[in-house]
Amino acid sequence: MKTSGLAVSTVLALVGLVPTAALGAMSAEQRLRMLEEQLKAAQEQIQQLRREVEGQKQQAAEAPPPAPPAAAAPPTETAKVPSKPWAPPKWLERITLLADFRFRVEGFYNQPEQDGEPVGSRTRERIRARVGLMYAYSDELSGAVRLATGNPNDPISQNVTLSNEFDPKDINLNWAYLQVAPGETFGWRPGVLTVQVGKFPLPEFRIGEMVLDDDLAPEGLNQKVAVLGKPVGYLEQLNLYLLQWVFQEVSDSTDGWMIGGQIAPRLKLGDVEVEVGLGQLWWYNADLIAQQLDSNSSLENTNLLQTATVDGDTEILGYRSNFNQTQLTALATFPDVVLGQPLRLGLDWVYNWGAATDQDFGVQGSVRLGMPKKRGDWALSLLYQYLQQEAAISTFTWSDFGYGGTNVKGPVVAIDYQLFDPLTLTGRTYFVNYIDTPAGASNATLVRLQLDATLRW
Repeated sequence: MKTSGLAVSTVLALVGLVPTAALGAMSAEQRLRMLEEQLKAAQEQIQQLRREVEGQKQQAAEAPPPAPPAAAAPPTETAKVPSKPWAPPKWLERITLLADFRFRVEGFYNQPEQDGEPVGSRTRERIRARVGLMYAYSDELSGAVRLATGNPNDPISQNVTLSNEFDPKDINLNWAYLQVAPGETFGWRPGVLTVQVGKFPLPEFRIGEMVLDDDLAPEGLNQKVAVLGKPVGYLEQLNLYLLQWVFQEVSDSTDGWMIGGQIAPRLKLGDVEVEVGLGQLWWYNADLIAQQLDSNSSLENTNLLQTATVDGDTEILGYRSNFNQTQLTALATFPDVVLGQPLRLGLDWVYNWGAATDQDFGVQGSVRLGMPKKRGDWALSLLYQYLQQEAAISTFTWSDFGYGGTNVKGPVVAIDYQLFDPLTLTGRTYFVNYIDTPAGASNATLVRLQLDATLRW
């Protein structure tokens, strides 16, 4: 029994349940019961602790995972706000660039004699540069401004010759116009009426330059009326052009005006598209143009003139003819004729009801196969023009045909090739004779050769 009591005492002493000194005063049985009671209490505490631990594990399993720790901010004094990418202002999207550049090598060969003297060949290099902007505020309101090279005294050419020891070249205001096309604002059909005011490109339907050169930019007003809102049978479109151009303002007398109009239907006959223009041009007080020939040597004239001698000098009073022209224009387009390229047949005819002589009409016929639009495209063209002396105002006719002006006839052959999408190469040759040979000149066939490289963007 002593051995058992010693063992229990030793256990109690080791676990620290009772002081060792107290154990010596108790009997072995008392110490055993005390130990059993303490062990029972310890077991209950152990079970309680286990239940608490299991509850904590259950709560940890049901709780959401902790958020990852935030990245440490860079050691800066103030936080940086992410910058937005730059975007152009909305008004910039309404602007369209209008620009082109042309380099030309041009030769005049076999020139007619003048007063019995031969005229040698001539070769020159020329450039034409034009740049402008069109601003479209809406579908109903827009405007355009364009600058162009050229002699400011020549209304039908924007070319400048490379010469004169590298001197600077003239830049002029070529277009400046406002365009109004009232529609939704007034409850009108969109496009039914378009009005241009200012200095603008030629507005009517045209296929050539026999009567008016492409570089001519009239001044004043014009209106386009789209008669049809949708196609009717074969008739795709029917446009009416009204023209009021002022070519000279006079402070103390009557101004010079061109009043005219054109009706231009477009038809679709199967795959063939046919466009026609029938117009009238009436030049009121045209003598003002003739009178400018005394002071402006850049103006071309081959029309008959009225003159007078004043203080021993010859002055120009005006034209012998009036100019009231009827013009008929037609163009037929046949798609995909050769290698996917279209064929175009054109006719241009003009008659002057006010001509002072029977030299009163002109005609131009053309054939064109191909239409360069993208790299590798090509076109072949053949044209013939016959323009009598009093059929048109020579100051405004095609400047490249012969020397320009009227009383000329002959063919033109041309080839175009699209070397790059925006770059077109053109070779063109004119073979021109006089209809009636002027006094002092021969009637040799003038050969005018043009080689062009034109970039558009």
